[in-house]
Amino acid sequence: MIQDILAKIGLTEGEIQVYLALVELGQTSTGKITEKAKIASSKVYEVLQRLMNKGLVSYVVKNGVKYYDATPPERLSDFLEEKKDSLTDAQKEIEKILPELKSKRKGAQEVNRTVVYTGGEGPKIALREALEAGKKKEELLGFGSDEDPFLVHYPYELEKHFREQKKYKVKWKMLFCGEFQSPNPLAEIRYLPKGFTTPTRTFIYGNKVAIMDFHKPFTTIIIENKDVAESYRKHFYFLWEIAKE
Repeated sequence: MIQDILAKIGLTEGEIQVYLALVELGQTSTGKITEKAKIASSKVYEVLQRLMNKGLVSYVVKNGVKYYDATPPERLSDFLEEKKDSLTDAQKEIEKILPELKSKRKGAQEVNRTVVYTGGEGPKIALREALEAGKKKEELLGFGSDEDPFLVHYPYELEKHFREQKKYKVKWKMLFCGEFQSPNPLAEIRYLPKGFTTPTRTFIYGNKVAIMDFHKPFTTIIIENKDVAESYRKHFYFLWEIAKE
């Protein structure tokens, strides 16, 4: 439990082991730290230095020997606040350079791209991209599984999407089978007979098609190609016409 939380705030496995060893041992030498933390002696100084940089470890010198100790546990909260401040500052800096980066991107030759994501980030990226496209009044289309994997795996991201969707009046058209009840408050939904949709979830937005497979490990394929997107769009509307409200 403690180790999991420390990992979430950004400590490496080695840093966690050394920090917890110092919490239990108190002020001590590197020999006892390596024994307690089960870390190689060649690595312990590097790890201790990183922890000192984070303000989580301090030291004193006695008779020419350094003795290390964990700083008070409250320092973890300070460390997290500093990380948040640093991220906020970094976000502001990113916002400053976005126009220049976008300008450079426009000058580059446009190419058709296919990106494959393995793991949990892919569906979140597809959802964010679709929302940004919707804010630009791009048409958003979706179809697929009769369950809502976003509701199961990404409730926070989905709730945030709905808030932004309502704020910017972003609308979806979606196709499902049976009597699936979508949690999307602004989606126009039609229903197809069983077997017409796939076990994957598909988004169509702008010149992109995102195909998400929620069987573990999650796989997301995002295709950026005008002709492919248009082909998927035509197929969607073919099904839309035969679907029931």
